[in-house]
Amino acid sequence: VFFQQIDVEHGDHRGQNQTLEGIAPVQLGNGEEIGDDHQFVGNHHQSQEQRKRQICLSVLLKPHYQQALEIGCSNGVFSEALAARCDQLLCLDGHAKAVNLAQQRLATYSHIEVQQAWVPTQLPKHSFDLIIVSEILYYLDMAALYELMTWLNQHLTQGGTLLCCHWRHSIAGFELDGNQVHQHLQQLNLKHYLTVKDPDFLIDVWSNANINLAEQEGLV
Repeated sequence: VFFQQIDVEHGDHRGQNQTLEGIAPVQLGNGEEIGDDHQFVGNHHQSQEQRKRQICLSVLLKPHYQQALEIGCSNGVFSEALAARCDQLLCLDGHAKAVNLAQQRLATYSHIEVQQAWVPTQLPKHSFDLIIVSEILYYLDMAALYELMTWLNQHLTQGGTLLCCHWRHSIAGFELDGNQVHQHLQQLNLKHYLTVKDPDFLIDVWSNANINLAEQEGLV
């Protein structure tokens, strides 16, 4: 049911505010901050968000990860869903209110840490085998986006997974929209694995190693 009207492409080329899960206020390249009243998607219903979360979890390349990073955790709803899939999870958001909400939601999970951090200037120095970037990159200007892409190339461990997910519809007042963001992301120096093209959002998955899940499972 969740995959009706979704175009999934598999390739090997290189390459949301309190009520909107996954949309994280960040600092723009010019230093301007997105306030907590920014809701570009309007009536983005909870059922759609739940569906998107389930698709994101289903397309991850491994059942379990050691060190995971979620950039743009917002109120921690997807973080909670991701908790069972990783040994350690670091959740980042640029907005103090979102961080507080996520910390409250995730307080019982000893392996999850929530921090306030700006993208891309305050990202961690260590590497991760899973990086999630959800619903934030159209808030960046072009220079900040490419700075983040450089960081992603350098901080995904061997065999790790990168998943990016963004809203596809037009966004007034920003340099980029979700479609443009994902076009630029194709220039990552990582192995592109698949694209999910939903009418409302895009999901792209990369690894930094050649990977074929059917071969790994001995199916082909």
